[in-house]
Amino acid sequence: MNRFTPALAAALFCLAAGISHAQDANKAPGGPHYRVKPCSQEADPAKCEAGRKDMLERAKAAREACKDKPDRRACMTEQFCAKSEDPAKCQAMSKQRQETMSKRADARQAAAEACTGKRGDELQKCLHAQRGSDKK
Repeated sequence: MNRFTPALAAALFCLAAGISHAQDANKAPGGPHYRVKPCSQEADPAKCEAGRKDMLERAKAAREACKDKPDRRACMTEQFCAKSEDPAKCQAMSKQRQETMSKRADARQAAAEACTGKRGDELQKCLHAQRGSDKK
C-alpha cells in the first residue's frame, strides 16, 4: 500500500495537469488549434463574423459534395473556391498552400529516411540536425 499511494498521487497530478493545459488551450481564440484574432478586435466585428460564418458554410458544403470523390483535395478546392468572392485568387492561394505543404512533407520524409534506425535521444538529435540543414 505504501508504494501504491505515491504512484496514484503522481498519476492524478499528471491527469490534473493535462486537463488544466487542455482548458488553457481551449481559451485561445478559435479553439486549441488556431490562433485567430477574435472578431471583437476587428475594425468591423459584424463583417468579420459574417465572413467567418460564410467560410464555414462553404467548407461544410464542399466537404459534403466531395466526401465520395477519389481526388477529394482537388474537389474541395474547386467547390470551396467556386462560391468565394474572387475564385481565381482563392485557387491561387490554395495552389500555393498545397505546394508549401508538399515541400514540408518531402522534408519530413527525407529527415525520416536519414534518421532510419535511430531511437530515443539519438533520433531526436538526428531529426533536429536534419531540420537545421533544411534551413541553410
